Amino acid sequence: MLMGEKITSIRINEEIWKKAKILAIIEGITLKSLIEDALITVIEGDEIARKFKRTAKRGVLEKLKEARRRGLLPFQIISEKTAVELVKEGRGD
Repeated sequence: MLMGEKITSIRINEEIWKKAKILAIIEGITLKSLIEDALITVIEGDEIARKFKRTAKRGVLEKLKEARRRGLLPFQIISEKTAVELVKEGRGD
């Protein structure tokens, strides 16, 4: 056993397990690597979301949600470009 690794067992839905095994084969990686990559992605995404929540001013997000519930658009894009052009530009396409 490598240092820093944990041997464990978990119960996983059979259909999800089969799909994961197939995906690992397609990607040419081990099932262990696929699971670790998925866990890392979820953990990093959670860390980013938590940082965002901490940096947002208290109540701002709730005010935006309330405006949306009332049918207001809290943000509007004012541009000569289409939404598709703006998305492509943001991606660097």
